[in-house]
Amino acid sequence: MGKGKGSLSFTRQDLRKSTKFVEGDYSGINPRQFYRKLKRSIEEIQEESDFKYTTHGSQDTDLDIQSEDVGSKTGTVEGRLQAESDWAKIGESEIEYRPYGPHGALGIVVGGLLFLLGLAGAIEIAILGMLVLGGGAYAYWQTEVGTYPVMREDVIRVLLTGEVSERTVDNDGASRTDMFANMSVIFSGDAFVAVGTSEMDRHDWPMRLELLSQVAEWRNRCVNNSSNEVEVPGGFMYMLKGWTKRDSSEIKREVQRIQQPLLDADFDLRERYADILREQLHGALETELDQHEADLRSELESLAQDLNIYVEREGMTHTDNVERTRADAAGELDPENL
Repeated sequence: MGKGKGSLSFTRQDLRKSTKFVEGDYSGINPRQFYRKLKRSIEEIQEESDFKYTTHGSQDTDLDIQSEDVGSKTGTVEGRLQAESDWAKIGESEIEYRPYGPHGALGIVVGGLLFLLGLAGAIEIAILGMLVLGGGAYAYWQTEVGTYPVMREDVIRVLLTGEVSERTVDNDGASRTDMFANMSVIFSGDAFVAVGTSEMDRHDWPMRLELLSQVAEWRNRCVNNSSNEVEVPGGFMYMLKGWTKRDSSEIKREVQRIQQPLLDADFDLRERYADILREQLHGALETELDQHEADLRSELESLAQDLNIYVEREGMTHTDNVERTRADAAGELDPENL
């Protein structure tokens, strides 16, 4: 379910629409140093004794520091970072389907043909046809409840914006220039869900037919442009043609073809698709997902707090060094004034 990555381009308002978000202000830290620490902190988050996230973003393409026209020692900073977890199964959701739909459809066709043949004079064949037709109709309308796997992916996005300034410190006759930033940072988290396809072969084939039909319907409900809609297979002829779609790998490819563009789309479309899938979740799974979103917010809060501690420590150390250097310079005697 992976997707390619380009330059990150989300805005503050985009992040405020996320499932969860946390904001923080950080002062007196080198923005490049902060970005490296941010990336490393996200990559160190663990889940079930394994590193959870893969980050996307680099200082070269996603951290922009620009000087203002008023002077070369002031400027602005804007940076973005995104991290994604692997898709993981969170449970099973339910779907109603016709376990004997294809069998019933075939019975209706065969029974109808036998009945028509019997009308030519063979009353026994006509009666047999009526029985087969009735049995096929009964089987066609029988329903059961099946389950399918639901997958989850967590995404963290971070946007930092602020002002930067440069300071030059003389130490042992050498000048060193360092950069400081006052930044506002917003951390957002989203939990996306999708239909799992890796276990497609464990479903009976009428169940696979219904799942394909439902995924197509869910896609059409969340897209805005009719050109992005797909045909929703269903009805009597779909059940009858189902005899030619008994291969699980074929249905798996069809489900992936319909669903994958939604998982690769922009966040608004991904969220609409996730919301539709959430409507299908039963009580226990819905509760579990709600708890997971609460855990995701805790991750964001811990991340913001860890960075706050880091900035306070590093900022104080840097300030002490600057003040100590200035104090040492002030205490030196000018030989010309001796």
